[in-house]
Amino acid sequence: MIRIGLVGIGYLGSIHLELLLGLEQFELIGIFDRNPKKREACKAKYPHLLFFDTYAHLLSEVQAVGIIASTPAHFELALQAISAQKAVFIEKPLCQTLEESQALIAAQANLGLPFQVGHVERFNPAFIAFESLTENQSIIQFNSTRCAPFQERGADVSVVLDLLIHDLDLLLSQTSSPLAAMEVEAQQVHTAHPDEVRAKLRFEDGLIADLFVSRLTDQRFRQLSIKTKRRFFELDLLNKSLKSTSINSNIGQFHTVPDSNALQQQWQDFAAAVLQKESPKVDLIAGFKALDLALRIDSEARAFLGQKK
Repeated sequence: MIRIGLVGIGYLGSIHLELLLGLEQFELIGIFDRNPKKREACKAKYPHLLFFDTYAHLLSEVQAVGIIASTPAHFELALQAISAQKAVFIEKPLCQTLEESQALIAAQANLGLPFQVGHVERFNPAFIAFESLTENQSIIQFNSTRCAPFQERGADVSVVLDLLIHDLDLLLSQTSSPLAAMEVEAQQVHTAHPDEVRAKLRFEDGLIADLFVSRLTDQRFRQLSIKTKRRFFELDLLNKSLKSTSINSNIGQFHTVPDSNALQQQWQDFAAAVLQKESPKVDLIAGFKALDLALRIDSEARAFLGQKK
């Protein structure tokens, strides 16, 4: 079993905590959170768990750490974990800035321990089924729609860093081609940041990506349409379905998609990486690339709105 500590027990941290308690690969040693109210509330619910007074103490007792704290705290928490030679799981986005991310890459370069970034959609069973059908096939079109009602949680950042970054990671997992051009439009309604963004990206290999993200809708949508030279794929990431149509036919085919828990699969991938001393599916470099593209799109969205970059 992997001795692991959890940092951050807010809304998302509580979900991760419940999952870790149910996974046989992990022994949850304890929790660290600087917020006394959250700490006391968690103590009341989980009196059998150990709560550490300092992050350094937690690190001294574990093999790995799950960082589910707010994004501004990611860099320092991850850097301390790397310095203590611990395997790291960290929620997305990796950091606030590329400079912080590059510093983590440099610090972790020769460590030889897994560092996983929580881009959970990589483990969505619909996307995994899509990948199994398109192995060694290049994609030529990638369209995404990700919409949700407005919530205060996540409103401290742009919708690009809050939601679109999921689809950017999926997109970048399918191409290694450099970005050639982008066009971005945005709306700002509820926050001081872009709340709705439409981006059209063109890559040097000819791949076109049309991306739409909004936190202004009444309903939730998480959909992809992806075209290869042979088939057109429609993925519903929310309802976990996959349909494909041959380019030369109008007859569609629904594919079997296992009813698996993506968050659980993500932790199991991390466990395998730790136990086998190998790189996880979504490693530090993947997290950096997704953040890089997200920040570039966010910068263009703010320019469209007349905000400072």
